[in-house]
Amino acid sequence: MKDLAAQLKELDYGMPTTTTSRGHLASHPMSNNREVDYDGSSHYFTWADSRMVRDIEANAKVPVESQRGSGGDFTFIQLQGIASVLISPAAMEEHWHPELERWFPEGIQTDGIAMIRVDARRIAYWTAEGDGLITVN
Repeated sequence: MKDLAAQLKELDYGMPTTTTSRGHLASHPMSNNREVDYDGSSHYFTWADSRMVRDIEANAKVPVESQRGSGGDFTFIQLQGIASVLISPAAMEEHWHPELERWFPEGIQTDGIAMIRVDARRIAYWTAEGDGLITVN
């Protein structure tokens, strides 16, 4: 998991995918804010009234995909997890980064802010050195 955390730090953006009410897939580019101590959970800030939140409330199974590089130096990571929506400022505080004020000018006190937490169950990865699968409980 330590090696995976180092890879995710370099990948900054992930693409969580939700299932819409009509059964379509909707992907959302989101920053993981380069959180270093990855423990199997990813955190993304959004709006509580967003389509992504509505999708998660209806179906919490969410894959998140990230990639970096090309040619002979690449990393692809896909985690499959269960998403939850948190609206408590206390829950958000640990994952807040000042650069998020671009979208949420009042910080974690911004009206309508929400944080999505994706708890990984399976993580697949591919690098130039090989591939693997991690199961997270």
